Amino acid sequence: MRFRFFKTSRDFHKWTGFVCAIFILILSVSGILLMHRDSLELGQIEVSAQYLPDKYFHLVKDKLKIQTVAVNPQNEKVIFVGTGSGLFRSQDGGDTWQSLHEGLRDENIRALALSPSTPNMIYAGTSKGIFLSEDGGDHWTDWFEESSGLSSMDIQDLVIHPEKPELLFAATSGGLFVSQDEGDTWEFAFEGSLAKGSRDVRFIRFSSKARSLYIGTAGGVFKSADGGKQWDKKWEDALPSPLSLVSLDTDPEFIYAGAPDGLYKSYNKGITWIHDTTQDKSVSQLLVDPGNTTHIYMATTHRVFVSPDGGDTWNPLGFEKAKGMTLDNLTLIRSAPQSSPTLIAGTSSGLFISKNGGRTWEETSLAATIQQKSGGHLKMDLVKLMTEIHTGRFFGDYVYLLVDIATVGLMALVFSGFGLAFYRKRIAKSKQVKKQITEEEAVDNILDIQETADDLSQESAEIHDMIEHINTHLAKCRSAYISKEKKEVDKIGRHITELDRRMHHLMGKIEEFNKLTED
Repeated sequence: MRFRFFKTSRDFHKWTGFVCAIFILILSVSGILLMHRDSLELGQIEVSAQYLPDKYFHLVKDKLKIQTVAVNPQNEKVIFVGTGSGLFRSQDGGDTWQSLHEGLRDENIRALALSPSTPNMIYAGTSKGIFLSEDGGDHWTDWFEESSGLSSMDIQDLVIHPEKPELLFAATSGGLFVSQDEGDTWEFAFEGSLAKGSRDVRFIRFSSKARSLYIGTAGGVFKSADGGKQWDKKWEDALPSPLSLVSLDTDPEFIYAGAPDGLYKSYNKGITWIHDTTQDKSVSQLLVDPGNTTHIYMATTHRVFVSPDGGDTWNPLGFEKAKGMTLDNLTLIRSAPQSSPTLIAGTSSGLFISKNGGRTWEETSLAATIQQKSGGHLKMDLVKLMTEIHTGRFFGDYVYLLVDIATVGLMALVFSGFGLAFYRKRIAKSKQVKKQITEEEAVDNILDIQETADDLSQESAEIHDMIEHINTHLAKCRSAYISKEKKEVDKIGRHITELDRRMHHLMGKIEEFNKLTED
């Protein structure tokens, strides 16, 4: 491992640990604050919208496609509207509206179901599963998806059994699912194995007294008389795949089916069918007035009709469509037996409400009413914000990415830590080996120096002996030669004496060096 790579690994280890620590710190702090929210009085602290993501306060466009409408069964003034851009609620019969979004991780609201016994319990079917609110839509605390058994999360319709509120059915593109515990767990009720294309369940309908259960699929209509355990394919060649269905538990059973080519009626349990040729438009919705079952309402692509005689004759109501608008669903509210029902028409361009049985209609601009009600004072209390952060809803769909990154980061932190520890151990071992090698080389050098010093000392002694020998011969020369030659001999003697002095000095230095090397 090169030093540059070691440095990069160490920096990666450091920053990965820092990022993971920040992520864990955020979750820890938010959890501690939620645990002590009452003692800290966090519910009284509000955070301005300018510091929060736009998804909590955004205003939708003026024209919305209405996908589903639901009414509180115990208070008809409470109305819920699901669109492709969010969920809305009115508590005054449709005069004002507010957006419901806290906890909803999908704004594509396709189906709504309210419990008949506990109206504050609301289910919202979306393209990402089913969400549950237990406080009338203010907070959405539960999310049912694959982990609960709902293997197909593309919800197209939701229905609660009118007599068994714990029994919930969900129509999906992957089959029909049923929950017998208010949505906590799900299992297949119909997998679509009886006919080609029948796996795609588009709508669910109970008969008027809940004696029968019908589902409409891409492969036709199926009926169950035992609450969804056994299924029979119905009317395979008698009518095309219906868009809507109404069944009256009369004797015999009356059935009305809306199809792309008009209305079909049967007064003998579907044995024979009558194609109502007076209505050759696509019939998207059929409703029966709960106060008078002979009154049937029908929504075609562009108009709304009512039949006062069980479908024999049809009278158009005063609904006028705008250019390019299609009528997708129709909802009826019966507040009193003798009063005119309230009709709510959901279209591709917005919501229309009639409070006089359909004679006149008023368009409701959801975005405009939100702006009027909210004004510029948009805030969220700190407890809600901490809940959003701690549960991951604050990060939206990115929470999965953050969890994955944190998990991978922790794994990388562990492995990089092991790698760095191994590398450090190897470096320490290498330094220890080098230290041993350096000490051995130093001893060898000292030994070499000692040998060299001994050689110099010996050679110096030999030179000194030679000088002494020369001095002896010079003394003999002084006695044998005349005065002139004697001067030259004396001169040579002085040089030799100086050489001998310096040799003694050198030998002294060599002795000192020998002592140092021995130490």
